[in-house]
Amino acid sequence: MICKKCGKEYEDDMPNCLWCDAPNEEAASPETTEESSNRVAGLFMWSCMIFNFTGFGYIYVSIIQTLLHYRELHKGKVALRFFIGMLLANVALYFLTLPVISILNKALNSSLFSTCVCLAYAIIQGVIGAKLINFYAPNYDISEYRKKERIAIAIAIIVFIITVVVLKNKQ
Repeated sequence: MICKKCGKEYEDDMPNCLWCDAPNEEAASPETTEESSNRVAGLFMWSCMIFNFTGFGYIYVSIIQTLLHYRELHKGKVALRFFIGMLLANVALYFLTLPVISILNKALNSSLFSTCVCLAYAIIQGVIGAKLINFYAPNYDISEYRKKERIAIAIAIIVFIITVVVLKNKQ
């Protein structure tokens, strides 16, 4: 294939030119664009972030996300694998980052640092969840996914409020 933009040669099946990143119009097919638009993405981040502030984010995220997306995951008979994958990935992320976070938190002793760490942790947790749902349910309808994630965000807000009220009453 010869690029129309820069004139250099590259493989016919490449989606873009290797030299100038111009799109390969001949390689693009309607099936490819339909499949890529069907892939779900990161609304997990928002529910993960709110669950993370409750203190039990990795448990809540795993359980609630599996229950909310159960119908789609059950079609491929992967609901249990998704739950275990979410739980293991989130617990591993927590225990891998805990020593680093505690050392840096003691050294810096800053509430801004703590907030930034919580946000970064939630974003990473959301990316992990989005990658897992993309892997286990590749044909998930994007509108259905967004509807379920809005429910997850509402549940996360309710859990957060309950947690704050319970902690406030204990003080």
